[in-house]
Amino acid sequence: MAMDADKRNVERGQIITYEGFLYGDEPIESEIVSITIFEKETKKIILKLETLQERASIEYFENTAWPFTFQVGTSYKEFTEGMTYVVEAKYDNKSTKLDFFIQPKPEPTCLEILKENPILVLTDKEKYDQGDIIRISGCLSEEAFNRAKESNTLKVVVYDPVGNNIGASTFVPNPDRTFSEDFIIDEKFGLNGTYTVEVDAGGIYSSTKSFEVPEFGTIAMIILGISLSGLLIKTRFLKPFGNF
Repeated sequence: MAMDADKRNVERGQIITYEGFLYGDEPIESEIVSITIFEKETKKIILKLETLQERASIEYFENTAWPFTFQVGTSYKEFTEGMTYVVEAKYDNKSTKLDFFIQPKPEPTCLEILKENPILVLTDKEKYDQGDIIRISGCLSEEAFNRAKESNTLKVVVYDPVGNNIGASTFVPNPDRTFSEDFIIDEKFGLNGTYTVEVDAGGIYSSTKSFEVPEFGTIAMIILGISLSGLLIKTRFLKPFGNF
């Protein structure tokens, strides 16, 4: 028994066509091939179906093949993106298996998420510890990008939990209207609570993003000192946040 498919990697909703053959030296007594589809990891059965073939009018002998075909539609609600499934075909005591993988949807780009907003600001995490590196990134609408080009800079300002400006920096956006900048969570982030980063383009367009930093204790000071020493030795692109 053998089976093949027209595709093995699919997007959810696509149809997979399977073609198979039964080989043997005995007459075909049944016209049913049983199909089972299950999750590869958990073995959970998703679908069961049967293919009904035309009744054989001749006897089949050695090296003679009896063909069967069927289709699997991956729009069924039990199918999940990013998972591998097994299709098993059975006839009497014969069986064959094939895997297929449902590709996950690609992550939306920053510009797709931006929609009608002038600026989208992102951080790589929601919470940071002392000594961590924070990546501030995002993208600009065409209007905000043009405004940033006129002034040749974007301005980023960070405010502590009580609203104090603890640092500011400027950088140039990329030609594709995106931006990113890395900074160290250092002693200026000494209050426990929610910090806010604001990105401004030419004083007209701006947007904010919040993140959490815990209280800066004595132990954290020691750890930070060790971390900063290592960073100064190993990296050149990182810099202390802000111009004071």
